[in-house]
Amino acid sequence: MTATAVAFVDAGRCWVCGGNGGTRCHRAVLEFDAWREQDPELAAYTGETIWLRRCPGCGFSQPERMPALPRYFERMYDQRWSAEWVAHEFESAYKDVIFSRILSALDARVAPAPRTLLDIGSHAGRFLHLASRAGWWAEGTEINPRTAEYAAERTRATVHRVRAEDIGTLGRTFAAVTLTDVLEHIPEPLALLTTAHSVLRSGGWIAVKVPCGPVQLLKETWRARLQRGYRATVADNLVHVSHFSPRSLRLALERAGFERVTVEIAAPECPPASSMSTAARLALYEVGRVVPGGLHTPLALHLQAFGQRSTRAQMLS
Repeated sequence: MTATAVAFVDAGRCWVCGGNGGTRCHRAVLEFDAWREQDPELAAYTGETIWLRRCPGCGFSQPERMPALPRYFERMYDQRWSAEWVAHEFESAYKDVIFSRILSALDARVAPAPRTLLDIGSHAGRFLHLASRAGWWAEGTEINPRTAEYAAERTRATVHRVRAEDIGTLGRTFAAVTLTDVLEHIPEPLALLTTAHSVLRSGGWIAVKVPCGPVQLLKETWRARLQRGYRATVADNLVHVSHFSPRSLRLALERAGFERVTVEIAAPECPPASSMSTAARLALYEVGRVVPGGLHTPLALHLQAFGQRSTRAQMLS
């Protein structure tokens, strides 16, 4: 199969508000040379480009077109990482500030018992590990077979090997659902949020952490201007396919049925290699939280949202 034989489908209206039109804001590049032997059909998309378009109504950005290849995203995420790399991902604490802030916020919102939690997109299981230590009865989902196996073995938690969109097939409800750096990878994210709403018990809470699309693009644009030879990227291979603004993230949760929705600046990743970098990231995060309107400034590199399933909702047992 050659690059000229690949097919695309129109992505349609805004996945959050249903608006039409918008402005082209970034061109994503597809590059799958590393998959050439593993998946020649996927590798055939190498060299193609796709424009992101920003909705004028809600500020959400999405691709103009999508690869028509069946199971495109599952095939892309079938990355055959080494056992050493997966173990390092579990042991690394670079997201622990994010995870601890989420667990603390949920602890303040969710009733004491039963403390059941479903973590969608559990990767190597670090969050499951921390949630279990904090007293949650935590389960996860993960589509990559290598990280799913490791997460289940290391945490002793149940890790369902189902797509995020298929969590409704698990057949039970939870006190909390978490989506940390997951929703940006999901096309048509409103469908997943609606399903997440359905697997929460009455009064249960969802926690969603995503990059802030407009600010991430601004950061990348300036980096490309200042760093010779650097190309701005926020969506190569459509790894990030859904790009949220604060307004569109709130709207998506509300349209999925959530109440008491809040959106704030999310805690940063703290890479262990540089204490200076970590200190700077934490300082910017704290400044953004206290500056009036900080959520709508370039300080908001990432967004953290919470929403509740109505206590009036009738849940299936």
